[in-house]
Amino acid sequence: MTAEPNQPLETIYINNLNDKVSLSKLKTSLGSLFQKYGKILQITAHKNLKMKGQAFITYESKESSVKAMELQDHILFSKPIHIAYAKGNSDALYELHNETDKIEQRKQEKEKVNRKRKLTPVTNKQKKKTKLEDWKSLPPNKLLLIQNLNVDDSTKLTEYFEQFQGFLNVRLVKVRNLAFIEFDNVENSTKCLEVARNEELQGKFGSEIILSFAKK
Repeated sequence: MTAEPNQPLETIYINNLNDKVSLSKLKTSLGSLFQKYGKILQITAHKNLKMKGQAFITYESKESSVKAMELQDHILFSKPIHIAYAKGNSDALYELHNETDKIEQRKQEKEKVNRKRKLTPVTNKQKKKTKLEDWKSLPPNKLLLIQNLNVDDSTKLTEYFEQFQGFLNVRLVKVRNLAFIEFDNVENSTKCLEVARNEELQGKFGSEIILSFAKK
């Protein structure tokens, strides 16, 4: 459970929400559930990876947010919700009280962070190199993984990998653009990984492919 900070704010943070529920349905349900504690200025929720299963609700007063803590562990869409006071209030509250200086301060802080990121950019090439090095460092496995595939079926993959000793089969996961290549033992899968030429693989299966041991 998320611990409550000492100082209440008008904005509360909610997590452990059921991310399988549509965004519109989630917001409507949160509004219906929390409005009994006071006037709601804003409900913020997103479906991106970073924010899914989370939401922010801003009340007009702190009294409302304090009362809303009664819903700690309330079951919503089959999951107990966790509530805490947010680290900061929303722009909607600052606008209500005409505190434009705080909105401007937040804007400047965001711009400062963005400028700092631009000073130390990480190129796509560097990211790909790091990712490739991560996959190459995996422990040996008789199962190989080939990612970022550009193929419609496993036929070409089978034709290519059956030249290697100990090859057993290919399992293509088309929706994720990857495939698992199974060998009879680790020794043969390792030989395949050492012998397979990256340029040839890219020409046959896609320019962004990564061939590595599969994670155990």
